[in-house]
Amino acid sequence: MVKQRKRKPAAPRPSSPRGPQSPAEKAYVDSLIANGQAARPLADGTLPPGATHELVEDENGVMRAVRRRFSAL
Repeated sequence: MVKQRKRKPAAPRPSSPRGPQSPAEKAYVDSLIANGQAARPLADGTLPPGATHELVEDENGVMRAVRRRFSAL
């Protein structure tokens, strides 16, 4: 018989990142935008074709990319 191990509960994840954007984060968001993978939602609330991330402005005015769907290449 195998002894069951108890897992530690997962640490709560923040609902949205806070604070200044690191240079790596900025480069990542810029590359998503350049490749058409990040965009603001259309008037009907959907993302344009090919976009996998929604651009969201946080309370500090920093643009963040939030994954909304996946792409099957």
